[in-house]
Amino acid sequence: MKHELIICILCAWIVAGCSSSGSSTGPDADFEPFIAPSPSSAADTFVAPAGQSLIWADEFDGEGINLDNWSYETEQNGTWSHSWNNEWQRYTDNDTGGPNASINDGVLVIRALKTNGGDGGYTSARLVTKGKHSWRYGTIVARMQLPYGQGIWPAFWMLGVYGEWPANGEIDIMEMIGGEINDNTTHATIHWLDGTQISEGDSYVHDTKLADDWHYYKLTWTENSMTFWFDDVVVFTGDISSPAMSEFHQPFYLLLNLAVGGGWPGPPDVTTEFPQHLYVDWVRVYQ
Repeated sequence: MKHELIICILCAWIVAGCSSSGSSTGPDADFEPFIAPSPSSAADTFVAPAGQSLIWADEFDGEGINLDNWSYETEQNGTWSHSWNNEWQRYTDNDTGGPNASINDGVLVIRALKTNGGDGGYTSARLVTKGKHSWRYGTIVARMQLPYGQGIWPAFWMLGVYGEWPANGEIDIMEMIGGEINDNTTHATIHWLDGTQISEGDSYVHDTKLADDWHYYKLTWTENSMTFWFDDVVVFTGDISSPAMSEFHQPFYLLLNLAVGGGWPGPPDVTTEFPQHLYVDWVRVYQ
């Protein structure tokens, strides 16, 4: 009887292993851990902007992702397409928490996982406040610890509520395309329509990897200008007073995502490690 039980267990183990290895949709548990490694324990030293009050925040202190604040954009629900930027990941809906997005010890963790590799062989998440929360003017800031590596493309950004891109405007508070010195570099950019798509922006190169510690990525937005900050450093200031930039005088909603590949960063290579993690301690809006 004992031998028969052992044989049954072995057969079940073999079948389960074959089923797991043949999956093309989920991460391989052998090298894609569900629990992310802990981010830096550095103290939070952020000081609220003078003369402004906190009007909205997500501190990610609950047991799961707050779906009153966020929803997911995926190809399945028709709100995202990998063809937009030739990205290789496929975004998933993780509800209040799943393999690609969850709350861990008061931190939102967005995970890029490798399944089969190549175009379509990665999963990740893209969270938005569209249809739930949007703002015009103020200070929008997040405390984040970024991923790293060739082909890794995290972003903290905003899109206008009205119109189609680029006529609705785009505000990129933070983008990073990983690999070598790019792991140290944050980009801030605005996009709008004036006959054709126009972009303005700049970047800042930090002395260490942005994955090594927490940093503040901030937008100060007034009727006349947008100033983008990395910690206490001004990355870029754009004048938005021109009538041709009317896009930037409407409400915008927030997006947080972690892309893999794409036309700007290029694909991951043999040096790129998976899984990759975008940690978000909190997001706040002041006016």
